[in-house]
Amino acid sequence: MTQAMRVTADNNNEISTILSERVLIPVSCDHCDKETEVSLETLKSTSTVMCEHCCHVRSFSQAEMTMLQAVLSRAGYRVS
Repeated sequence: MTQAMRVTADNNNEISTILSERVLIPVSCDHCDKETEVSLETLKSTSTVMCEHCCHVRSFSQAEMTMLQAVLSRAGYRVS
């Protein structure tokens, strides 16, 4: 599709925005409660998050990734 789709009240098509894996997602630290922005690519490949504030390292589970993708999907985003 090369042209933008017009969205109207009568249009029942589902429209989603494709997110790059380089998009930064805020992840809250369990230790200091501050947020660190981590790319989806990093979360998928290393499955760990290091807080940029206190340097606490924790794992990012597959269940968390599944939940993140479900929430993004409901908001109209699709991960590439």
